[in-house]
Amino acid sequence: MKELVISRTSDKVMGAVVEDGKLVEVFSEDYESIAGNIYLGKIEKIISNLDGAFVNIGAGKNAFLRLREVTKGYLRNVLKADKLKEGMKILVQVKKDSTRMKGPQVTTRISLAGRYVVYFPVSYAKGISRRISSGEREKLLLFLSRIRKKGEGIVIRTAAEGVEEDHLEEELNGLRQEWHGILKKFRRSRKPKVLRTEPSIEGMVLRDRLEKDTKRLYTNDEELAKEARELSKVYKEPMEILVMDMDPFEKLGLYRQMEEITKRIVHLKSGGFIVIDTTEAMTVIDVNSASSTKGRSHRDLILRTNIEAAREIARQLRLRNIGGIVVIDFISMKDETDRKKVIEILKEEVRKDRSKVDILGFTRLELLEMTRKRTTRSVESFLLATCPVCGGRGKVIAPSVIFSKLELDIGKVSEAKEVRLRVHPVMSGYLNTDGIKKLERKYRRKIDVNFDWCDPESYDISYLVKGGEKK
Repeated sequence: MKELVISRTSDKVMGAVVEDGKLVEVFSEDYESIAGNIYLGKIEKIISNLDGAFVNIGAGKNAFLRLREVTKGYLRNVLKADKLKEGMKILVQVKKDSTRMKGPQVTTRISLAGRYVVYFPVSYAKGISRRISSGEREKLLLFLSRIRKKGEGIVIRTAAEGVEEDHLEEELNGLRQEWHGILKKFRRSRKPKVLRTEPSIEGMVLRDRLEKDTKRLYTNDEELAKEARELSKVYKEPMEILVMDMDPFEKLGLYRQMEEITKRIVHLKSGGFIVIDTTEAMTVIDVNSASSTKGRSHRDLILRTNIEAAREIARQLRLRNIGGIVVIDFISMKDETDRKKVIEILKEEVRKDRSKVDILGFTRLELLEMTRKRTTRSVESFLLATCPVCGGRGKVIAPSVIFSKLELDIGKVSEAKEVRLRVHPVMSGYLNTDGIKKLERKYRRKIDVNFDWCDPESYDISYLVKGGEKK
């Protein structure tokens, strides 16, 4: 059962999608995304070798535009030009948020998303959500053929299933009018600026996640509940809307489930577990059976654990919003039929994902390769911060290495009568009572140690010499 949760507190708004009691997607105002926003930009530099251009959109780092996405129709109908030139103003849409290393990616293939349709004013696109049932698809294909005008594209969204065509046509005409307004503002303006922004968190959840199969909405915002009631009237079975007098995330235990996102190890009901490691290039997931004992045979045990892991991995990709290349090291399966079963289960689960997922299959090393496309940063980016000690490495310098350096520093000042140290508690194994006595005998000076230093990769040392203290 699919449920939506929208929480408004004094400092922020959060949204979530819950399926069968499990959190599968989470959204927060803590992370500001510009994906989907439309900008008037200025071409700063065209780099032919990169087949791209850097575009100033008036927001943070310059954006990157791939030249192959600029069509003749766009040049002719939007820019009224034959080709791109440096210094030219340009109409672009952000298709991928910036990262720590790169600016946002933009495109000239503008799209305006409504609840039921996505409108492409300057590029051809025609399609129907793969999640819409086959019987409904045939009817919507006829509708598309009738309503689409030359030179434009239309994609029918999942939320359109079961909705009367009049509602779809009304929304489409509204998007067409909005496009003409954007174009007018673009032609009248000169400086880089935003021309259209995506809706707020609560608006995005209602627009993109409220669908025919949504059974319930939990919220503590009465106005939002009223809006949801109106939107759900287009379906034969309107969803149940529950207005709470407290934070629904707290009431439903979603904050506790969100803690899972920050963990590297995710435990499975069978006793097995998966380990998730994300690098700049890819995400690597390892499957382990651990204490799992269910199964009539060793082969059956492995298959059951891998199937459970496949379902959980599909959920974790959505929950953490993991994108790019994903490599999964399932427990080794010798039988080809078992591998096919695991792939089928994985395919079945990723059909629930709104992002495009491609499962490429097993490599010769029995690693499963897949990709997941995303436009916004991972959920970890607003739940976690880079460790100020390890700098994101996940490891710190070993105490033995720190001790070797520390020992050299103790003997540096020959005239010192006493050495005062402030070290991290991790050094207690080296600087215990016996260790300190050995150092005092070796260097013939008193050594005073305090374990109150917060950085395990460094320490503070001072020397007491005749006439005062020396750092």
